[in-house]
Amino acid sequence: MITFDTGNLRFNYRVAGVVIDNGRVLLEQPEGWDLWSLPGGRGELLEPARETIKREMREELGVEVIIDRLLWVVENFFTDNDFYTGERISCHEIGLYFLIGLPEESYVAELNEFPREEHGSKSVLKWHNLNHLNNIRLVPSFLQTALKQIPDNTEYILHTDEL
Repeated sequence: MITFDTGNLRFNYRVAGVVIDNGRVLLEQPEGWDLWSLPGGRGELLEPARETIKREMREELGVEVIIDRLLWVVENFFTDNDFYTGERISCHEIGLYFLIGLPEESYVAELNEFPREEHGSKSVLKWHNLNHLNNIRLVPSFLQTALKQIPDNTEYILHTDEL
């Protein structure tokens, strides 16, 4: 995975999927956290972003997704607590956000929420109504409005969040 630390600074490269179905979006919440994010993960060296999102969705949803197009290239700056040490770190993340679809025979659209576990980490995936995103803590926070206005062309977004 493409991430590296220098002291209390972290760089991260993330690829995420935007799955919208009947006025709702699929979000993920790690166990014990009070925030939601789009499903996805870190890219691997020499792995094209389209392959990363396919791999991540196979791992997280158990289905082969259909990639529509790249929506956003996001340069995201935020501070967070390190998962392992609990220390405060400053993060610089490059995120690629793809609009993706589910195969017609997919069970994912039928469930309201479902648990997930990978490498000992637990989370829940859940559908959220697009009109109620302001009622949850969604990161990066620009998504609270951007998910309601999917762009026709790829957009670059410079964003800062304080977590």
